[in-house]
Amino acid sequence: MAVMTTLELSVVMVSAGFHPYVGGAEKQALELSVALRARGVKVQVLTRRLPELPRREVIRGVPVERLWCAGGGFLNALTFMSSLAWWLWARASEYAVVHVHLAGSPALPAALVGRLLGKRVIIKLGGGRGVGELACSVGTIGGRLKLRLLSWLKPQFTAVTTELLQECAQFLGPVPVQVQSNGVDTVRYRPITACEKQALRRKFGWPEGMGFIYVGRLAPEKQLGKFLLAWCQAAAEKPGFAAFVGDGPEVEGLKALARESHLQERIFILPAMDAIQEAYAAADVFVLPSVSEGLSNALLEAMASGLAVLGSRVGGTAEAVEEGKVGLLFAAQDADELAGKLKRFLAEPGLAVRMGAAAREKAARDYSLERVAESYEKLYLGS
Repeated sequence: MAVMTTLELSVVMVSAGFHPYVGGAEKQALELSVALRARGVKVQVLTRRLPELPRREVIRGVPVERLWCAGGGFLNALTFMSSLAWWLWARASEYAVVHVHLAGSPALPAALVGRLLGKRVIIKLGGGRGVGELACSVGTIGGRLKLRLLSWLKPQFTAVTTELLQECAQFLGPVPVQVQSNGVDTVRYRPITACEKQALRRKFGWPEGMGFIYVGRLAPEKQLGKFLLAWCQAAAEKPGFAAFVGDGPEVEGLKALARESHLQERIFILPAMDAIQEAYAAADVFVLPSVSEGLSNALLEAMASGLAVLGSRVGGTAEAVEEGKVGLLFAAQDADELAGKLKRFLAEPGLAVRMGAAAREKAARDYSLERVAESYEKLYLGS
């Protein structure tokens, strides 16, 4: 494979979903694309075509092309795979690297065409252990076939946590894989002054005191109900609030718990918002009590915003959060340990301030988009 220079580097980002329909992987695909283009790398995005969106557009300076696909379910995946394979084959002169976000259906045609054309192919693995695309693929015949073919084709894999390296070895065997963390925009997500925090709390209608916040999908595996019950018990005599920002199947359950609580007026359950950086900045502690976790975008955003972390000792949370310095961690299923760490934050208000400052420092040092983009650029170049 020929050696490239940065000036010659051109990358096709492949993501089954993309902006404006944004999950964690889609958000990283866009942010990384923007950061790479700022470094002089030519980047374009390929994704599925949706009827209400244009076939081609430019999003934050990144060209996006939506490929034809039909129907739903398996048919949709199959036609998208076919369109992707044809595009990569017919327009081989336009790119040097294919970067696929998640090892879903697009990973297979990208790896196959890349093998035939001698192109570098990167496939990013995400999700938490036992709930990511590798573990889920084992449950179906088609998924197992995909894993076997990917194992044979051996593209370059990246994993957002060291924990996923073990799953990669378990399900794919001896394939090339290395850890590449997610990145965060440390300019958009940043600490603010005490006066600015007070102004934001007035804007949201949030009271003074220790503010705990969760941002992301309101899903059962996040164990938000367990946290809310522990908070209601521990915070009864302490000022402050608990806020949950996002959408998902647990919305109504959380609202029901809030209605039953004597602290109902201090519990806020809000839909996803565009100016989410303001919600982080108005709080003090970010909460992530998941049973399994990759490297959460929300976790990195909260750390960059200067929030301390109260999280379960799993996956990327355990790797990113220096326990006792950046945050306090607990065993995912241990309600007593969760309650104890929660009470410590409430009893020592200065602890969140100190840990929040350390969290910001770590986010800027280890997870900035600039650092992550530079690391991926080296991987693309084979260095």
